[in-house]
Amino acid sequence: MLRCLLSAALLTLASGAASAQTVRLDQYQHPSEPKFKVFNQLYLKGVVDGVIAYSVGQDVKDRSFCIPPKTAMTVEQAEEIMLRYAEKKQLPGTIPIAVPLLGGLKDAFPCTRE
Repeated sequence: MLRCLLSAALLTLASGAASAQTVRLDQYQHPSEPKFKVFNQLYLKGVVDGVIAYSVGQDVKDRSFCIPPKTAMTVEQAEEIMLRYAEKKQLPGTIPIAVPLLGGLKDAFPCTRE
């Protein structure tokens, strides 16, 4: 009986819809509430970690950017890189923040091809 209840509970939890949402440039720059600024920064940190992890997993010749080995990217640095690139390219506010972040990382940390 306990096994059936536990299985039913897990099935119910697993079938719920996920509510993750892409953060767009306008949402990031102008959060509707103060608490969203914190959420946006957490989201950005996740994007940074994901993009860096993906890059490190690639062959050196295939990387889009090359952050120096002992550099620890902070959220503040990532935000500055992202916003500077978005302004430079005059990107629309509807674009997901991962796009200007990746472009900015390519500009800030180009790979040397030998």
